[in-house]
Amino acid sequence: MSARLRAVALSLLVGACSRHQRAPLPPPADVRGGEDGFLKGQLHLHSNRSGDSATPPEEVVRWYAARGYDFIVFTDHDRVTAPPSTASMLVIPGVELTQNLRHCTPPPPPGLKCLLHVNALFVRPPFAGLVPWGWPGGDDRLGRYRRALAVTKELGGIAQLNHPNFHYAADARLVTALAADGLTLMEVANQAWDSNNEPTDGHPSTEAIWDAVLSTGATLYGTATDDAHHYDDADAARARGDEVFVGDLGFVMVRARKDPAAIRDALARGDFYASTGVLLKRIERTATTLELEVSDRAAGPHRFTFIGKYGRELARTQGRRASFPLANAAGGYLRAVVVDDRGRQAWVEPLRVP
Repeated sequence: MSARLRAVALSLLVGACSRHQRAPLPPPADVRGGEDGFLKGQLHLHSNRSGDSATPPEEVVRWYAARGYDFIVFTDHDRVTAPPSTASMLVIPGVELTQNLRHCTPPPPPGLKCLLHVNALFVRPPFAGLVPWGWPGGDDRLGRYRRALAVTKELGGIAQLNHPNFHYAADARLVTALAADGLTLMEVANQAWDSNNEPTDGHPSTEAIWDAVLSTGATLYGTATDDAHHYDDADAARARGDEVFVGDLGFVMVRARKDPAAIRDALARGDFYASTGVLLKRIERTATTLELEVSDRAAGPHRFTFIGKYGRELARTQGRRASFPLANAAGGYLRAVVVDDRGRQAWVEPLRVP
């Protein structure tokens, strides 16, 4: 049984929370000062506190520090893990709120399950690390997700909807409703092999879900994550024939001081980009344009694609830098995807264009 499916046995949980007024999408702050202005971070990982990983938290910290990360957020299933930070690494408490249901409404496609997961990031660790779920409710998907948002708020965290196409847990209509309730982040590129980021079986890609939500006027920022469960033990797990979930495949680059509060604030306002390996030197919104430039360390030309309302491709160009006139995305939003010659990507967060 895979690490991901072993999590099915962790909880059969239920609930709902109140709705809030939808906020308009603000423009992100300018990103200036070159590559040193960005911190490399991981927003989804597991340790042996999850029950589906064999690696102790301290070894997870060491593993990510060795790969140049500035901060990581622990997101074990239904338990807050908070090992200490090190000289080079900020370690931030979080939790994957894991609602694995026998039944839900609407039901999943045949053969799949109701696996509804939200990461509560930057939380205040509760007593004994246990999540204050409260009394269960019904089996409505939206209500269950709202319950997770309510728990995130109670813990003082910021909410990230995880792998929406994993067992096709959340469609665009549901995510739009959650954005109205205060959902801030959604995994556009969860790098676990079974996340179904690309379109399959008549289901849209996670990126298409994101565009559909943004096109309603909702605020939502896209993340890339590992969802790692295996670290130094990955090769041994493969040799046993296990399904392996490894790390350092998807991450966020955040423009902030190396301080938990500053990083949290930058994530909340979209002052970051998501990546599977492409590094950017500059993201700048001027009075008239969005301007992008890849890292000096990046090899060769890159493909820049600018995307607007309803997921329309507005322009595509090759090179090491690109710009796009804001006026050409008026009345909607503008975001960009940058791809290198190895197929690795960076997703520039959307900005609203009046």
